Amino acid sequence: MRSNRAPDPALDFASWILFEDPQLLAVGKPAGVLSQGGEGGEGRNLVDLARAYLGVASGVGVLHRLDRNVSGVVLLAKDPRAASKLTQAFAKGEVERVYEAVSLVRRAPAEPSFIVDAWLRKDETRNQVEARDARSLERLSPAIRKEFRESRTDVRVLSRHAPKLGPIARCEVRPITGRSHQIRVHLAFVGLPIVGDPKYGVASRTVSRPLLHSTKLSFRHPKTSKPIEVLCPLPWDDSLLESLS
Repeated sequence: MRSNRAPDPALDFASWILFEDPQLLAVGKPAGVLSQGGEGGEGRNLVDLARAYLGVASGVGVLHRLDRNVSGVVLLAKDPRAASKLTQAFAKGEVERVYEAVSLVRRAPAEPSFIVDAWLRKDETRNQVEARDARSLERLSPAIRKEFRESRTDVRVLSRHAPKLGPIARCEVRPITGRSHQIRVHLAFVGLPIVGDPKYGVASRTVSRPLLHSTKLSFRHPKTSKPIEVLCPLPWDDSLLESLS
């Protein structure tokens, strides 16, 4: 039986680096690598690999995370002051994050650009996130309702394709808030489940990972205040999309 987990990539950390200076390190994380330790990923996660690359035992940490099988830009801080300033910037929504997703079109959006506004609640025991719109939220008990957090995602359909799998759409996605599994859950909620996502999306015989990739991260440098833009090219092209089954 084909596994839904991407194979472990070669751990050539230096080749993943997209940006580096004395305070920061940005890498293009491959699918299959954890952002930080846990889940049996000791020594095979970005934090441990960055520390090994820099020759330090501590003082390096990720500023945001991508799910194990999601690829793309991840930003790490080399010192506590940079980490503190950028953590605040993420919390204030001052860091622009752009993703590209490939979704099966179960329900065609009325407009090419739209905002998904759905409240999210995470079941930590099952590592599963539930989405509700504001109207259905009102029907829940107050105790359950307060576990949901307001969440918003900006979506733009870039192109459409018709492979054997069914109608699919390439989507540019910008999370306005930063909840766990937010993009995957929000796209599924509006009828655009991500191809290759075993939890919230649709299975494919062609791919063994979710077709979700962080393409760009833009922010002000924590020391110089200069604008920084880090880009990470897609690990797939249109030929893959046309062959999906």
